Order: sequence, then C-alpha cells, then structure tokens
Amino acid sequence: MSPKSKEQFEEIRTQTVLVIKETALELFAENGFHNTSIRQIAKAAKISKGLMYNYFESKDELLKAIITDAMEMGNVFMRRYLDEAASPEEQMRGLIDGVFEWIVDNLKYWKLLAALAFQPAVTKSMEGEVIEKAKEHTGMVTDLFRKMGKKEPEKEALLYGALMDGIGMQYMVMPEVYPLEEMKQLVIQKIFEK
Repeated sequence: MSPKSKEQFEEIRTQTVLVIKETALELFAENGFHNTSIRQIAKAAKISKGLMYNYFESKDELLKAIITDAMEMGNVFMRRYLDEAASPEEQMRGLIDGVFEWIVDNLKYWKLLAALAFQPAVTKSMEGEVIEKAKEHTGMVTDLFRKMGKKEPEKEALLYGALMDGIGMQYMVMPEVYPLEEMKQLVIQKIFEK
C-alpha cells in the first residue's frame, strides 16, 4: 500500500470534520447541548474521543463551528435568492420558496437553533456575530420590501422574519401534520396583497 498524499490526508480530514459536525448537530438537536458529551459525539461519529480533540478543542468550539456553518449557509441562501437581475417581486417569491424548502431540508438546524434560543449562555461567545448576521439578513429583506414599494419596509422585514421563524418552529414540532404548503401560500398572499 502506498503512502497517502497530502491531498488524500486533507480529504480524510475534511470528511472527518464533516461527520463530526453532522453527528454533533443531530445529537445537540435531539438531546440538547448540555446533555450531549464529547464521548457521545465521538461514539456516534465512530471515532475515538482523542481523535475528536484533534479536530475540536472543546464542545463549545464544535458548536461554534456548527453555528458558523449555519450563518454561512444563510449567506449563500440570501445571495442565491436575491439575484439583482430579477424583479423585487420575483426575488421575494424566490426567497419565500427557498425558506420553505430550507425549513424542510434542514430540520436539525431548526431544532438546534430553537434549543439554543432558550439557552443564551451557551451561545454567548458568538452573540455579536449572530446579531450582526441577523441584522445583515434583515437589512437585505428590508431593501427588498423597499424596492417593492412597501410603506414600512423595516417593519415588514421584521414581520417576515417572525413569520418564517414561527412557521419553522411549528413545523419542527409537528412535521407530519403541519400544513406547510398552505402556510406558504398564505405568506405569499399576505406579502403581495396591496
């Protein structure tokens, strides 16, 4: 067997970090941050606890990496739907469709973020970054509502955010029975009513 190249080692490292973060996300979402140990994460990820510490110094650092990933996903998401070539109405429609798709596809993130919302001490070290990212995203939506001619675009953006968060939370609690498509149509109707 030939020795692994630098690229192969980097690929193995990247894959291991991904497995650790996905495993931790699932366990944090299901059991809570405080109720999940490094040992549980390592066992579920099928790696040793020692190897786990080669990648993340602490559980807090691992959580920070997961939240950073979620914020980056939010950036990519916003850029994808707020395409300057489209009209403001098309952008808003794409954003709404995208948010509903994201809710379904990323239920574990919703569970984790919901749990963390009620544990501010856990995320205290990232509070500034999270608030700044939320302000940035709200600003983008405010600009979109402004372009759509809404009288109070800041308030509309805050209401939109609250609606999306609330719908995400309700879907998280009862995904099998929550009328997600009907809620999406209602959101579209409310946003586009004159």
